[in-house]
Amino acid sequence: MRFKQLILIALLVMTAAVAVSCAPNRPYNQQMSKQQADIVEVTSDAADRLLGSCNVFVDTQKPIIVTSLVDIDDMQKSSTLGRMSSEIIANRLASHGYSVREVKMGNNIFVNESEGELILSRELQRIGKKHDVQGFVVGTYAVCDKRKRYFEPQVAVSLRYVGLDNIIRCSHNYIVRNTDLEMWE
Repeated sequence: MRFKQLILIALLVMTAAVAVSCAPNRPYNQQMSKQQADIVEVTSDAADRLLGSCNVFVDTQKPIIVTSLVDIDDMQKSSTLGRMSSEIIANRLASHGYSVREVKMGNNIFVNESEGELILSRELQRIGKKHDVQGFVVGTYAVCDKRKRYFEPQVAVSLRYVGLDNIIRCSHNYIVRNTDLEMWE
């Protein structure tokens, strides 16, 4: 009887050891690929640097609209990561106390499910006044394919904070490295 108990205990210990060795080293809610973590980190840092470079006061109490980043070669087109980047930027600004106007539910800005929020420059002043905002965070991106002299897949991004007068008040450029280029198309 004692022998069977020892075998049972040994089997339980081995099963527990196998389960622990196969378990992820981070909690489920923190699991994120390096690529995902990089885009969140790089884009959050870019949002910080954008407003840190402003040559005018940006009032935290007056709303800002963050639009989807658009493809530099087709300003009517965004992408999964172009839209996601704008979400990261909006979240980062809100976490710093800025008022960020949510416009996805509105019908006054061109919102297309597959493209995101797109604003033509001629509409900035009208939309800004209608939504009582002080300005817009807008941006473009360019896919730098590794076949074109780049060693790794990367995307160049240009962010701008534009006032209602269509004047760029601050800007920041950054590179997203080792990214899935298909998610930018």
